[in-house]
Amino acid sequence: MINIRNIATYVPNNYLNLNNRFINIKKNFLTSKIGAIKVARMRKSENVVEMCVKSFKNLSIQLNKKKIKIVILCSQNPDHNGLPHNSAIIQKKLNLENNIACLDISQGCAGYLYGLKVAESFLKHDELALFFTCDPYSKIIKPKDYNTELLFGDAATLSILSKSQTSKSKKLISTDFYTDGSHYNSIINNANILSMNGKNVMNFTKNKVPNFIKNFLNKNRLKIDEIDKFYFHQGSKHIVNLISLSLGLKKKQTAKFVNNIGNTVSSSVPILLSNENFQKDKKIIICGFGVGLSISIGLLV
Repeated sequence: MINIRNIATYVPNNYLNLNNRFINIKKNFLTSKIGAIKVARMRKSENVVEMCVKSFKNLSIQLNKKKIKIVILCSQNPDHNGLPHNSAIIQKKLNLENNIACLDISQGCAGYLYGLKVAESFLKHDELALFFTCDPYSKIIKPKDYNTELLFGDAATLSILSKSQTSKSKKLISTDFYTDGSHYNSIINNANILSMNGKNVMNFTKNKVPNFIKNFLNKNRLKIDEIDKFYFHQGSKHIVNLISLSLGLKKKQTAKFVNNIGNTVSSSVPILLSNENFQKDKKIIICGFGVGLSISIGLLV
């Protein structure tokens, strides 16, 4: 089993103002449905590797670099089109040991749990994994595309993972995954331009995600009231509210939506965990959903 020891984040202090960009859209729609009147954008001088390194520099704990045995990056928009794997460049930038595994995962909104499971398969007791997420969709968004530019933001996160548990870490004890590749083109990169069928994605989220969560709880012999907090992928404020309503969650069970960053793809769940000080909750559900179309879910204790 894998433990999350610490999470660091980096959000560029650079934003696209949606009010100015889409003058025909009311501010109330942006705040109540999208959850943002501005979305984070990496600077022209930044790239995926640099944002990951900046998240490392924002760590609140000191690490013994000799214990780091794997670097994982989850991204579908890496530097150099993914060749070489960006995790190898990160290894060099951080001056890590050479006896280390480095790999990139091409996964989207459900990607955080994929990275946790990969780290679990590599690590031995007392070893550490650096798991980065960074997926700047701004690289492939068509300017003023209503379906995409309103939603997506850029950010990077770093999770420190190990098989040994500490007093503040959270242990991943159960996971489940779902993929419906028949709708692969609902969110797709066509000729380096992001295209999204919002209706398909919304139907998938409304019809599949709540039932998938309920089935997962049943498999683990848990009731909704036994979960202290649910951490959902921050696709949009409207989507998160729909899922919470469908499950009948109490207000105290829902993590506060992260406003004015945007949908940061695989970074959204770890950003949310970090903002909410996740170590204080006894039982946690984390759930990502989107590109694929895919769902991932995990139970942390």
